[in-house]
Amino acid sequence: MFKNFNYILFSLLLITLTHNTYGFDLKSLTDKIQKDLGNKLQTPKGNNNSNPLGGMLKGLNKNNINSGAIGSNISTANSSNNQNAKRVCGRTIPQTLKNLPKGNVKDLETDFGKSSNEIIKILSSIPQKSDDPYVSSLKTFEGAFETSEIEKLFEIFIKNKDINTLSKIKAISLMDAGFNKNKKQMKADALFAYGLTHYYYRNDGGNRDLGIKLIKQAKGSPDNIGALTVYGAWQFYGLNVKQNINAGNMAALTGYQRADEKKRKLNQSGPFKGLKPFNYSEKIFFSIAADKRNPYREQYQSQLAQAQEMNKKVLEELAKSEKNDPKSGYWPFVIDIQRIQHTILSDLADNLGIAEQVSELKAQFAVLDSKVDADNSMVERMVIKNQQMSEKIKKALDSSKEVDEKGKQQIADLSYDNEIIILKNESLVASIMTNLIAQGGFGAGFYELTRISVIAGKNNSIACEVYEGVNSYATRTKIKMPASVNSENAKYKKKYGRKKRG
Repeated sequence: MFKNFNYILFSLLLITLTHNTYGFDLKSLTDKIQKDLGNKLQTPKGNNNSNPLGGMLKGLNKNNINSGAIGSNISTANSSNNQNAKRVCGRTIPQTLKNLPKGNVKDLETDFGKSSNEIIKILSSIPQKSDDPYVSSLKTFEGAFETSEIEKLFEIFIKNKDINTLSKIKAISLMDAGFNKNKKQMKADALFAYGLTHYYYRNDGGNRDLGIKLIKQAKGSPDNIGALTVYGAWQFYGLNVKQNINAGNMAALTGYQRADEKKRKLNQSGPFKGLKPFNYSEKIFFSIAADKRNPYREQYQSQLAQAQEMNKKVLEELAKSEKNDPKSGYWPFVIDIQRIQHTILSDLADNLGIAEQVSELKAQFAVLDSKVDADNSMVERMVIKNQQMSEKIKKALDSSKEVDEKGKQQIADLSYDNEIIILKNESLVASIMTNLIAQGGFGAGFYELTRISVIAGKNNSIACEVYEGVNSYATRTKIKMPASVNSENAKYKKKYGRKKRG
């Protein structure tokens, strides 16, 4: 078992990200298809875009396949080792958004058919098992954009589930882009982000039909990478829309191509510099490529075989991680972190003089905790209790008077431990995303991983609320805070009792 998970994760991401050169390289795939088909390759006439090779062949040549792609991907993966709570929890809105529509929360009420308070509850909920394997997590679409403004807004939204941020995204999706190319792409990205949100929460109060409509619209011209990927999968499998295998294959392939082009330019000067890769398009396309109903399946066999072997190696390495129990997977780690987070919240409540206000929540958490080892579904209810506690704590931090010197030191130490929780959850989600990309098919394991990623994301939202509340309180009451935590492997200031894994 490895002690340093960051090192492992970097190694895994290195394997995953460099596989474009071996198992998933679009240039190699293009060359192979050209060789296999030769003059038989026909570009469809008119508006018929069923040929699965058209978009790939049109956009790829020797000039845009740069030799530095591997190196740039490595540096992107390595940057995750320099995370801290400020970067993870940051809500800084790009300056360029100042000249864009501001958004109005009231505008969301018509779409949801609910009040603002009800929408907030919907966004704070943890959706149950999805009946659509292609949209079972918002996190998997974090890099599905080609404009920094929408990518940042969506990142902020999925971290905090903030209704104001969502209203901003909707406003941009409705703006008149005119002839401005960047604004047109921004509008397409916003359409997908807003539509995806409605569709994701469709069973919990979101507008399913509106979500499908907007995703389809975002697949138009200009189009969005995520919309091409999702709608392509829907078309191929006949989910939500009329089945069209050729059109679905083409859309998913185009989404994969565009995502690959973006990935190659993330560390180059230009519009993609500093953005995130969209690896999920790769998983969906290769799932479609491997399907027996795909008329072009035989053309992809060599690449699919190499991909399967590479993914096997990634999964083998992930299995060795201390976050992944041999018998129970990620659940013991998630539960341990959940318990530590609860203890931090409880201690903060005691320090701020609101122990009585949270006593009932602590009792309810204890009951759930006693059952969670036998039934991991209890974790989702435990998250809710911690969320309710954090809301009371944040209110107390906003209003509490200055505590004594001993109390100040306790708050500083608890804040330090809370930052470790933030980094551990962030690392966990990154590991799960790597696992999702490597995993073959959309089976039971896939759903479990997406469920855990949602829980970890919710935990981080709670931890970030505490982080922001404590730092604001510390500034106001002149508490000397410790240096920022830069590693998930940092030692806690307090010793937390963790149950042994069975």
